[in-house]
Amino acid sequence: MPCVKPGCRGKNPISACSPSKSKPGTRLQKSRIRTSPVRDLLVFGFMLLFVPLAFTHSYTAYLLWGWAGLIAIGSYLYGFMIGVPFVQIFAMITMASLLLLKDSENQRFEFNRTTVLFLLFVLHGFFCALFAYPGLVRNWELFSNLAKTVLFCLFMPMLVTNRLRIHALVIMIAIATSFHGVLDGLKFIASGGAHNAQVILKFGDNNHLAMVLAMVLPLLYYLWQYSSHKLIRWGFAGALLLTVLAVVATHSRGGLIALFTVALLIVLRSRKIIPGLVFVLLSGFLVLQLAPTEWTERMQTIQTAEEDESFMGRVTAWKVSSAIAVEHPIFGGGFRAIQSYPVWDKFKDEPGLLGFIETPDVGRSGVAAHSIWFEVLGDLGFVGFFIFLALFINAAYTYQEIRRLVKQAGVAQRWAGDLAGMLIIALCVYLVAGSLLSVAYFELPYICMMLLEVIRQQQRRQAQLPLIDGTP
Repeated sequence: MPCVKPGCRGKNPISACSPSKSKPGTRLQKSRIRTSPVRDLLVFGFMLLFVPLAFTHSYTAYLLWGWAGLIAIGSYLYGFMIGVPFVQIFAMITMASLLLLKDSENQRFEFNRTTVLFLLFVLHGFFCALFAYPGLVRNWELFSNLAKTVLFCLFMPMLVTNRLRIHALVIMIAIATSFHGVLDGLKFIASGGAHNAQVILKFGDNNHLAMVLAMVLPLLYYLWQYSSHKLIRWGFAGALLLTVLAVVATHSRGGLIALFTVALLIVLRSRKIIPGLVFVLLSGFLVLQLAPTEWTERMQTIQTAEEDESFMGRVTAWKVSSAIAVEHPIFGGGFRAIQSYPVWDKFKDEPGLLGFIETPDVGRSGVAAHSIWFEVLGDLGFVGFFIFLALFINAAYTYQEIRRLVKQAGVAQRWAGDLAGMLIIALCVYLVAGSLLSVAYFELPYICMMLLEVIRQQQRRQAQLPLIDGTP
C-alpha cells in the first residue's frame, strides 16, 4: 500500500520489527539481480563461522539472535542469500542450547511486573488480531513480529545475568543499529553534505530511520564513557558522530527534534556538565558546517507545523484512529486497521476523541496512524493503549529503583545507574519521535525496557536482596 502522506517518498512506513518483502519484477529486485553477489558470499562466510559459534553457548546464540534482528543484513544483500531467515536460525539455536547446555550463570524465568506486562501486551494483541476487521493485509504479520520481539525480551532475564553479559548486549545493540548510521555518516561527509540517507526497507521511511539512529546515540555515549581501551573509546566516539550526521542526512524534521532531545537529556544528567556541553556544541557546529541549505530550510518549517499540510494530515489520521477505539474500546480494529480503505472510509467523518480540532479532508483512504499512541489506540483499543502506557510507566519506576540500589551500593555500581539513565533517554527519544510516527511495534524500545528490568535484577542479586517487587 503506498504511503499517502504528503512529501512521502512513496514507501509504506514499515515497523522495524517487520520483515521487508519486495515484489518480483520491481526495480529493487532487478537491480539486485544485476549486482555481483560479493556481499552474499561475505555473509555466507560469516554464517559458516557464526552458526557453529552459536552452538557453543546459549548466550552467544542469544547475542547473534539480537544482532540478526537489528542489523537488517538482508537489506544489503543482492544474491543467493536473500530470504535466508537469519533471525529464526539463531532464535532456534538459542532455545535449543538453553535446553541442552548447562550454564550456571543462567537464571530461571520469574514472573514480575515487567514480564507480566509484556505477556499481557502480547496476549491482548493476539485477541485484537483475532477479532480484527476482515481484510487487514498485515494484521497477523505485525502480531507475529510483536510476539517474536516479546519472546526475545522474555529470554533476556534468563540469559543476561551479570555485568559482563549486560555490556556485551549493549555493545551488540549499539554496533548492529549504528552500522546503518556509520555508513550514511561517511557518505554524508564524502559528499560534502549532499548525501540523502537512503531508506532501508526494514525501518520504513526517512523519519523512521532518523528515530532508530537517534535512539542508539545514548548507548554509544555510554560505551564511549565506559570503554577502558583508548582505541575502542575513539571508535565509539566516531560512531556516535557519524550517526548524528546520518540523522541529519535523513532530512527528517522529527530527527532534528530527536537529536535535540538526546543532547538536552545527556547534558542534564551528566555529572560533568561542561564536558558534555562542549561535546554537544562541537557536534552541533559540525552539523551546521556540513548540512546543505536545503536541510536548513526544511528544518525551519518546524515553526509552522500547524500550517503544514502533512502535519494536519496526521491529525486527521489521529481522529480516525480514536474513532476506531471509541467504536471498539476493548480490542480495537486490529493491526493497521486504519490503513484499510473500508475501515478508513467508515470512520473518516467521525469526530473520535479529537472532534474539537478542525482538520482537512486528505482526499484519500488508508492513511497511516502517524503516532505510536493513536496507532495502539486504533489497533488495540483502550485496553491495549493502557497496557502500552503501563510499560513505559513501569520502565520509569524500574529506573528509579535502580537508582536507589546504586546509591546504596556506592561508586562500584555506578555503571548500572549510568546505563539505566541512557536507556531512559533512548526511550524518551522514542516517545518524542514516535509521537509522530507509526512505530508502536518497533523492537528497540521493548529491548530497552527489558534491559532495565535485567539491570534491576542484577543489582538486587549484587546487593543480595530478595527479588520481590516493591522491596527497597
